Amino acid sequence: MVFFKTIIYFFLIINYLYAEIPDLENRKKETIKNSIVNTYIRSMSKWDIPFQDLLENRSGAACINWSSLTEEFLKTGMFDALGYSQNIPNKKASQIAAVSGCEKMKEYYKLDNTCTCEVILTNDINEVDLPIKTLDMTKEFENAIFLYRKNDYEQALDKFEELSDLGNSKSQHNLAVMHYKGQGIPQNFNRAYYWSIMSMLNGQKKAEILMKNNKKRVSDINREEIESEVKDNLEKAINEGKIYAVIPLAKWHLTFPKKPDYNNSYLWLSVASALNIANSNKARNSIIKKIKNKDLDEIQNEANEIFNKMMKAKTITQME
Repeated sequence: MVFFKTIIYFFLIINYLYAEIPDLENRKKETIKNSIVNTYIRSMSKWDIPFQDLLENRSGAACINWSSLTEEFLKTGMFDALGYSQNIPNKKASQIAAVSGCEKMKEYYKLDNTCTCEVILTNDINEVDLPIKTLDMTKEFENAIFLYRKNDYEQALDKFEELSDLGNSKSQHNLAVMHYKGQGIPQNFNRAYYWSIMSMLNGQKKAEILMKNNKKRVSDINREEIESEVKDNLEKAINEGKIYAVIPLAKWHLTFPKKPDYNNSYLWLSVASALNIANSNKARNSIIKKIKNKDLDEIQNEANEIFNKMMKAKTITQME
């Protein structure tokens, strides 16, 4: 129990913030992508490096500040950090080299976290990957609370459900409360138990009390099914590239099996660490003491496969 509490202490709920592209929904994506390519070419010309004159198997990268990508910038602006490569037959290696050059320039000009180095071109192919515009979590949560306090439970429930599906722990807790009390929906202790588990795994401490209260009202068969459902849905979210589900899944393996499953917890903490989720290193390094040496190689290989799959999916949907 002491060890379990120590591990939980290291877990951190990551609140991810999305930069919004101005008017993205009202502008054609292809136009924006082409404008970014033109801005890159224009920026390269400043350094007297015509991208189109580089050798074949070339790639280009630029450090993009998505929040400042206005129409005016795309017409006249230039990127502050650039990278390029040429004559590298392997496409992936060519792109990595271009991004690496961009990162070095970014570091030289001390741009820190003001922009992100992204692949722009490979040969003449537009490789721009536009981020998905997402909800302003704080604003949407405050709106849901406003509706709840007005006793507009139906709309509040809809808002909390939307935010809960994106991994927002406070919304998950409030959704559990509404199911528990039967506000805006018929009373349902099974759903209350489900959402209280999700909220607890996402770091909401007060959800632990609610979870225990709901657990008493749920049959043993339903309890096991609900706990498995939580695990299945976290795995599904990860398969879709959603980072916010990684830490909760690691915690699930410590909490709900009859005995803590250190192997699977270490697996997901290794993925979390590779994704640079805060404090995951400490938690992983505490768990590794519980792993048998003969199992480490297999677990680490699986973690590497999962990590590569998530990076390839490129959803890396960050919560909120």
